[in-house]
Amino acid sequence: MKLKTSFINTGILLNDLKRFTWIGAGYLLLLLSIVPLKVFMLYSRAQERQIDTTAYLRIFQFDPYNPIQVMILIIVPVMTGLLLFRYLMDGRAADAAHALPVRRETLYNTHVATGIIFLFVPPVLTALVSWALVAGLGIEGVNGANILTWLSNSLLINLLFFICSVAVGMVTGMTTMQGVLSYILLLLPSGLSVLLLHNLNQYIYGFAYDYYFSSKIEYLSPLTRLTDISRNPFQSGEIAIYLGVSIVLYFAGRSLYLRRNTETAGSAITFGALRPVFKYSVTFCFMLLLGSYFNAAQKSMAWTYFGYFIGSLLAYFLIEILLNKSLQVFQKRQIRGYGIYALAMVLLLGLFHFDWTGYESRLPEISEIKSIYMDSSFFPLNYQPDVPAAQDVDYVYTPVKAIFTDQDNIARIHALHRQIIANGPDHKESSLSKSMKNAERICLSYELENGKRIYRQYEIPIPDYAGSLKPIYESREYKELHNHIFSVSPAEVDFIDITGYEANKSLRLIDRESIAQAFTALQGDIYNETYEEIVNTNSRPPWAHVSIHIKNVNNRSFSQDWKKSYANFAQWLKDTGNYEKARLVPGVDITCAFIDRVPTKNEEDSAMPQSKTRRLDIASLEEKPGILKITGLEQLEWCLSQYHRNSEADYEVFFVLNSGEVISGFLDEASAPAFIRERFTP
Repeated sequence: MKLKTSFINTGILLNDLKRFTWIGAGYLLLLLSIVPLKVFMLYSRAQERQIDTTAYLRIFQFDPYNPIQVMILIIVPVMTGLLLFRYLMDGRAADAAHALPVRRETLYNTHVATGIIFLFVPPVLTALVSWALVAGLGIEGVNGANILTWLSNSLLINLLFFICSVAVGMVTGMTTMQGVLSYILLLLPSGLSVLLLHNLNQYIYGFAYDYYFSSKIEYLSPLTRLTDISRNPFQSGEIAIYLGVSIVLYFAGRSLYLRRNTETAGSAITFGALRPVFKYSVTFCFMLLLGSYFNAAQKSMAWTYFGYFIGSLLAYFLIEILLNKSLQVFQKRQIRGYGIYALAMVLLLGLFHFDWTGYESRLPEISEIKSIYMDSSFFPLNYQPDVPAAQDVDYVYTPVKAIFTDQDNIARIHALHRQIIANGPDHKESSLSKSMKNAERICLSYELENGKRIYRQYEIPIPDYAGSLKPIYESREYKELHNHIFSVSPAEVDFIDITGYEANKSLRLIDRESIAQAFTALQGDIYNETYEEIVNTNSRPPWAHVSIHIKNVNNRSFSQDWKKSYANFAQWLKDTGNYEKARLVPGVDITCAFIDRVPTKNEEDSAMPQSKTRRLDIASLEEKPGILKITGLEQLEWCLSQYHRNSEADYEVFFVLNSGEVISGFLDEASAPAFIRERFTP
């Protein structure tokens, strides 16, 4: 009995329950209206039209389909902490509460217990009502496990957010600050990590920003994690961490409550030792935020430094105003404090301009390398399939991990990396100052024989590295890793759809022999592709898109372009009489084409209205002086096979379809045949 009495005070508990019953009652009404009531509303509509069982399941999930439920779960626990400890923000109320013959520790425990009751009882009652409703109505697809999962998630988040709000309330004497700092603390792990990664990426050449950013960084914050638990439920480790953090925050809040002076009510920060920590932490975070903003907006290090300066200056003196409750903060002491901070940041940023750790030049020996991942993104490497819910389709898309194990390719990639490091300073400066044209992202992950991994990421100009990339891209291993058609057997395919590019034409292959022959032709063409055809810098459109659908698996398919360089596939279609069924054909789908020189900058600006009109009006195209009209089938076929989307070209071509629509593109003078060059030669 003594232990029970010392832990909580029954009188204060009953008083809290009497004063704040409306919190629990309001929370219960909200939950009842968005969970069981919504279930009943869906059931009543099921009599009029078919309702998918997934609609019932979404009610018990925290996802974008239930924004109100997510907002309630975010707001109510924090607000409960604010209200139960609001007396600490008023000096007289705090003195009156602490004048009672009750230990401070007991007061703290009692208010926490009250909050847990208000936050735990409504979800439990809602779960019971929902279970009874689902069972009574005989709704299939929703079982006790779904409701229990919803309940456990609600209780866990309620506990963590409430205890966080309580702990923050011990270090501030302002209710508004308590609410703001609570959400900042909940968001801090993910938010600060993103800011640090983004800023490190500006200084460290080769820093694998995408790898760390895509490594479930949103899971570090319970606020961002909350919106993803419907697809990826909490794991046992996460539950243990959240419970552990709640326990730590509970004891931290109790310790601070015992040491808090009632005179600090109304102060932004109640402990003197925490004021400089708060001030410089906010200044540092805001400096990173504005620096990242200006860097992303302007792509300039000068603007980045400007963002650092403005962000730190504003944050530092605004926090001084908040802490001192006065505008008289531009004094010698405050200016000296900012000067010391600014000097420390200058020295810190200066260190990043020197590769004093050897990070940028570090390259493992070939003998140490077991395999190398190389792609334009780290997404396939970091990808983990979502835990499929009951309503999900049978297939979960899994991207192919481009992990090279062939020794020749390992040596080529190693040499490419060595070349990138050697050219590092020039490319680093250009990538920081402006976005590079014709650039390609290279993401590397070395798996060493000792089990260690090395990650690097670069933005490189393609023309400078074409010689190093060409043998890698043209290797069989690269092509097999980057084309799904090599990972599927023709026997697994249900059917193949060939859909013409910018043409209302399609072809479906369903018989086994045709599918096998199509696979053989496509695979042969892919093996024959050159580096230039793979890179396709001019954005040359394909003849058609080939969609390959897997047998006996819902919604599983992948696409393979029928590129204009695929001679084997084109010949097979001709041999089977299907060549003209899935692509634009001169004389059948296209009546004529118009070719004109691409206007210069001044000509384009002065003739902009006419330029826009002629693209839509065929009559305007024919009347334009100097334009070339072609109707010959061979000439049209050449233009169709060679036109691309890169506007930095010499000629513009307009194909007129039978339907009256116009398809536009560009042609290069270097590859233009005589009938074009002769027409436009001065």
